[in-house]
Amino acid sequence: MSDLVSAVEADRKLVDAELRRALRFGRDVPPRLAAAMRYAVMGPGKRVRPALALEAFRAAGGRDAAVVLPFCAGIEFIHAFSLVHDDLPSMDDDDFRRGRPSLHRKFDEATAILAADGLFAYAFELFAGAPGPAERRVAAISAICRAVGPSGMTGGQMLDILGGVRGPKPRVRGPASGVLATHRKKTADFIAAALVAGAILGGMSPAAQRRLRQAGLSLGMLFQMTDDLLDAGQASETGRATMVSTRGATRTASRAESEARKAERLFRALGPRYDVLAAFPQAVLRRTS
Repeated sequence: MSDLVSAVEADRKLVDAELRRALRFGRDVPPRLAAAMRYAVMGPGKRVRPALALEAFRAAGGRDAAVVLPFCAGIEFIHAFSLVHDDLPSMDDDDFRRGRPSLHRKFDEATAILAADGLFAYAFELFAGAPGPAERRVAAISAICRAVGPSGMTGGQMLDILGGVRGPKPRVRGPASGVLATHRKKTADFIAAALVAGAILGGMSPAAQRRLRQAGLSLGMLFQMTDDLLDAGQASETGRATMVSTRGATRTASRAESEARKAERLFRALGPRYDVLAAFPQAVLRRTS
């Protein structure tokens, strides 16, 4: 576990440096928009998805971090974009994110929407301009697009809205199968895509990519389950359809442990170069924030 902590901390420093570099805008970007984009990205964050991309790149044989770091930054931009949208009054209507005012509260709703849109578009500009073989870049971009598009994160957000309601009526507590489908699309698909994109850039074969994606899906479901367990009892979760509200805390914790074992087994099956990634599931299972 200490090896994982050291690796993630080193990855975080690399990613944060890349984020700061990418968020230095010229005069062509309105200062208020630039400030809002920086606020959305550079607050407290674990950088889990870019770290997974970076570690998968290395495990797949990638050597030059300059090839993957623009993707790491873009992946974090997309994650930040999704959180900004999630917090909007028309979505989850959250006033705080990671202990700070959410973007639409710090600035205003229109600025928050535009900053999120800017981050999403800028991510693909970074992907397109990254060094390395063009065919690998295209394949990595394709994996990310599928994960965040209508069959992935966007579809998951739609399911989340349909499974509950926004406004004065209480949310509907959907069956556990519906919650699992929502979590897979909203969370697991993008975590898996971060891994696969990094591995593609590192030269992983298509057959191995499919196995890595399965490991990533298990890790992503585990991440969402631990989120639900950590958030249980908070006022913001009242009436929401989560694993805890549909299955209870005990069954959710048991499912999370099973998912952690599955993810670790799938990572280890890829070989010793994936040992750092294989340590992630237990770390996620035991996280306290």
